[in-house]
Amino acid sequence: MIPSGSAMLHATLDGTAFEVYTYKPDGAINGILLVYHGTSRTAAHYRDHAIDLADVAGFVVAAPLFDKERFAVHDYHYGGLLDDSGDLKPARRWTTRFVKLLADWMRAEEANTALPYWCWGHSAGGQFLSRAAAFEPHGAERIVVANASTYVLPLLGRYPEGEAVPYGMGGVYIAAKEHEKLRAYLGAPVTIYLGTEDDDPEDPQLTMTVEAQRQGAHRKNRGKRTFALGRRQASRLGCRFGWELVYAPETGHSTFEMIRSMSVIRALEGGGSM
Repeated sequence: MIPSGSAMLHATLDGTAFEVYTYKPDGAINGILLVYHGTSRTAAHYRDHAIDLADVAGFVVAAPLFDKERFAVHDYHYGGLLDDSGDLKPARRWTTRFVKLLADWMRAEEANTALPYWCWGHSAGGQFLSRAAAFEPHGAERIVVANASTYVLPLLGRYPEGEAVPYGMGGVYIAAKEHEKLRAYLGAPVTIYLGTEDDDPEDPQLTMTVEAQRQGAHRKNRGKRTFALGRRQASRLGCRFGWELVYAPETGHSTFEMIRSMSVIRALEGGGSM
């Protein structure tokens, strides 16, 4: 059982050990909120930022630490899809697999396999969750990708017609499966959650690879353009579009302000497309 209040627990997921920072409110538990930290790797702080939301919504919070020593940028931000040489790894080794594994571990700890779960990731955590949404059969109620520097674009193939992994879906699946996986991604319960003031093209923490710059000039622009591309693709393919776009007014690149904004409930519920 997850202890009440704040705690740090140890979980072993598919043979990999994690520190998991938890918070459990008093009263009824309505679900699990998995919180993914940014490039600062301050999982405990991210857990703390979610406490007020957890008290209101009845969430038990779990914020896993992806330490820099074991999870470099390509293993965390970009989901661990590629190895050090840039080659696609077997799916069983993708870092994205830990999303559902952590949810299942939390359910086991709470002795409730039916507990629903939501995912929240800001900045680097948002980049990670974009990869999880695109490539994992996660089962989350909703995945909130907040102020991410890059996204998995709903494109197959390679640039300029498409975009390759980890910035797109090109090069991951055999041809017979590509469109099925693309439709699944477009139908996934994803919220792109943007601060209206997160629009600095010279932010030193903004990812500036060539592929990232193709997505837009700054985080707000990249998120808005990715959402618009997803909507166009769903219309073209005639498939369900499960994404939502939600803004946090007068908010910049701040985890604390984003998760405490009045808009966060809409982001988690999946309301507010623009």
